[in-house]
Amino acid sequence: MKRSLVLLLILLSAFVWAEPQTVRLRLPGGWVEGLVADGVMSFKGITYARAERWREPRLVDSWPGVIRAYEYGPICPQSGDITVRLGRLLGPYVPPASEDCLNLNVWVPTADPPPQGWPVMVFVHGGSFTGGSGSEPIYDGSALARRGVVVVTINYRLGALGFLALPALAAEDPHGSTGDYGLLDQLAAFRWVREQIAGFGGDPDNVTAFGESAGSMSLCTLLASPLAAGAFDRAILESGGCNHVLTRAEAYSRAAEMGERVGCPSDDAACWRALPLDELVGLARSKDTDFEKDPFKPVVDGYLLPDLPEKVLAAGGGLRLPLFVGANAEEYRLDLTAVANPSKFTWGGFERLVREKEGERTAEVVAHYRSRFDDALTAYYAYMTERVLLCPTYRAGRLVGERAPVYGYVFEWSSPHWGALGSAHGFELPFVFDTRRTWPFWELFITEPTFEQTDALTAAIEQAWVRFAREGRPRAGMVPAPRLGSGWLLGLDLRWGWRPDFWNERCALWGAGEYQ
Repeated sequence: MKRSLVLLLILLSAFVWAEPQTVRLRLPGGWVEGLVADGVMSFKGITYARAERWREPRLVDSWPGVIRAYEYGPICPQSGDITVRLGRLLGPYVPPASEDCLNLNVWVPTADPPPQGWPVMVFVHGGSFTGGSGSEPIYDGSALARRGVVVVTINYRLGALGFLALPALAAEDPHGSTGDYGLLDQLAAFRWVREQIAGFGGDPDNVTAFGESAGSMSLCTLLASPLAAGAFDRAILESGGCNHVLTRAEAYSRAAEMGERVGCPSDDAACWRALPLDELVGLARSKDTDFEKDPFKPVVDGYLLPDLPEKVLAAGGGLRLPLFVGANAEEYRLDLTAVANPSKFTWGGFERLVREKEGERTAEVVAHYRSRFDDALTAYYAYMTERVLLCPTYRAGRLVGERAPVYGYVFEWSSPHWGALGSAHGFELPFVFDTRRTWPFWELFITEPTFEQTDALTAAIEQAWVRFAREGRPRAGMVPAPRLGSGWLLGLDLRWGWRPDFWNERCALWGAGEYQ
């Protein structure tokens, strides 16, 4: 569709007094109608696929009539996530949940696209594989779109609906697959983008995937999947590597434990399919803050994942794509339960916590952190940050960096109003999307001087992300991101610039991961 027709529709809609401006585009699959505001066209709640319980998604590649994409579609069923809790406190923070939740949202500049089309950025949200949604206000793509990219956010199945692995489900699947329904949803969304995004003025040959936390872990995991070939052209990994993956045996064992709770054996798919939705959603460990104990994660199923992703990457396999990878300096400072747990204030308590996870390595790990920190609580934060999020992210980048260009950053900003939280998990997101004035991120900034002080950093971070999507080489202002492994990282703070790479100091214990 010609851009002149788009602009004509915008002008015509402006004459309808007190009505929102609308725009209608013709995609390869059919017509879609959205809204226009502040130089951005938005299209929300577009169904990209449909799926029955524990079935591979079926792509929606064409539709009759016109999709009126004015509002976000249903989120995927979940329990206990911050999104759900905010909704209970504040009202309709996000739409209601439904099993028919495989929808996406698109933000597009109203300006004429370049001849090849706008670069495309597809965001995969976090939430421990059990919560979150691409429809959260904090992921509004308007600000990024105004920088000259098409932005897409997606929903994918979560918890038991997205990552339950059962022998009975593997037996009925044509590929013998089970446990990776959420990842299959993500691949379906990327396929939809490749097929339809040209209708929005996007370049289907320039798709950058970016994700945070479980979204980053998802993308990192997909790097090792043969099914992901051609899904996207480059990726940005924010605070999540690809080590949080279960073997089929581990996944089956956890499912058997859950089966005892709901009264369904692992070989009875009909029993599981008949369970009420609330009972399935409740299987997520919503009250357990230890992400590593959560039973729902990607599974080595032999179809989507042939082996543990780090093993695949270490052996030289997987996708060879440019990456921009990084983490926040103090990820686990967001774990406020640590303050309420006195055991984490003592070295004895710290040792007990480490022993639960490290077993025979306990003495080595405790000695390492005692040599670096004077108090046990700070050691705990560093230990969890490095073990769970920071080092696995850089580790994956270093593995891919042996055969593709990989750039590294570290996010270091901390709120002057919440100094105890440091540079905690997810704190880069209000800068990436410039949703600093959106609840709950607004709490980090609060005062107008703080918003003003962070304007330049926001612009630099958005530029780095968009520059990587456009050219494959991130740059914050005049500062290029260095190659990972060069001895430097791009430090993102009010005064951004190169920082010495802390790999040897912070990741000495976690350098090899699970791929040896």
